[in-house]
Amino acid sequence: MRSDKQLVKLVEDGWLQQGEKLQRYGGGNREQLHFGANIGGRHQAPYRPSRPVSHNFDVDFGDVLYPTAVVQQGRFHGDEWVHDPTIRGWVHADSPGRAAVECADLLVTAGPEAWFIGTDRRIAVVVDAAVVGKSGHESNPEEGKDSQGSGKGFGRLLGKARSAVNAVAELSESLIGGAELVTLWECQREQLAEMTGSLKGRSTDGSGFSVNRFSDGSIIEVSTKVHVKGFM
Repeated sequence: MRSDKQLVKLVEDGWLQQGEKLQRYGGGNREQLHFGANIGGRHQAPYRPSRPVSHNFDVDFGDVLYPTAVVQQGRFHGDEWVHDPTIRGWVHADSPGRAAVECADLLVTAGPEAWFIGTDRRIAVVVDAAVVGKSGHESNPEEGKDSQGSGKGFGRLLGKARSAVNAVAELSESLIGGAELVTLWECQREQLAEMTGSLKGRSTDGSGFSVNRFSDGSIIEVSTKVHVKGFM
């Protein structure tokens, strides 16, 4: 798993396009893995992708912690979910086939190896090339079973990271960013209705998030850090 410093160097040395500037990044955290979601009026925390297989990822999901009962049950106000140390972000959509859900599916299935990148031109999900296996459609008999409250259950469901989006899978085959990073998904800035940074939570300093609203109305909020050139 890459460190922040290693990831930023790879992005700047080979992934960015000419003249493109890195603005925000987030990932590489084995504790902050989960997303919450409100999709079609249904609250989910943790959110579990339900899409068909596209890639296999060599990712360790051992000893995964679950969100607090308050977050799992939706008994919080506003953005108080940011204070749950296992929650990486939140997705809002009126149906599963929205852009924010596609993005979240890949961030969840690749777990700590999935990095969310925001630049002055696009947002993207990238992973280390070493963790990406061949595309395939293997079935997992354990998927779909209720594993709430069990670290092993989450490992069975996502241990092989066998869930993503078909359309994204087709795109990912041609999106190789440098020799060591693979772009699984990306969206150009002009295709976004809104792309901002935001401080969330009830603490005085707040937590940094990239807030992205797509033209289809869906939103994904992802925990990120601001990149300041020369400080990393």
